[in-house]
Parts: sequence; C-alpha cells; structure tokens
Amino acid sequence: MIIAIIFMYNRVRNKRSTPATFALWVVVWMVVLFFAFAPKISDPLAGFFGFSRGLDLLIIAGFAVIAYAGFRFYIKIDNLNQNMTDLVREIAIRNEIQLDEENDE
Repeated sequence: MIIAIIFMYNRVRNKRSTPATFALWVVVWMVVLFFAFAPKISDPLAGFFGFSRGLDLLIIAGFAVIAYAGFRFYIKIDNLNQNMTDLVREIAIRNEIQLDEENDE
C-alpha cells in the first residue's frame, strides 16, 4: 500500500495525475489499512446492512467496486474504439479525396 501511495505521488509530481486523485487514493488506502488492522470495527456497520461479520461486508463491497470499475473501463474502451473508428474513417476519406485530385491532374 505504501508502494501504491508512492506510485501515485510520482504520477502527481510528473503531472500525469491530479492532486485530488492522489488524495482520493491516499484516503482509500488508509481506509483499507485501517480495516486490515481493526476488522472488528466494521462489525456494527455490517450488522446494519444485514451481514453477520464485517469482513463479509468488506468483501462484498470490494466486489461491487471491482464490478463498477470494470463497467467504467468497458465504457471508456468502447468510447475510445468509436473515436478511433471515426478518426480512421475521416483520414481514409481525406486520402481518397487527395488521390482523386492527383488522378485528375
């Protein structure tokens, strides 16, 4: 987890990430560390959501976050694919127009 924080810090320093993103990841990793060293603290929260143990709640929440991230990645990749298709189509049309003009001369 310390390595992840250092990695994110280097990304911010190289201007490949924002300070807000860095702060979000630091908070996420601190919460993970907190529950890793004090898992019993999550038991009352788990009881509120109908789970018998806090660890069960944390595992289900982790799966939900991973599923959401996978969905977001799918949407992002689909958008990039569509943008690339549009760009290639536009370049092909421009090249075809240029070839037609060259053949007319």
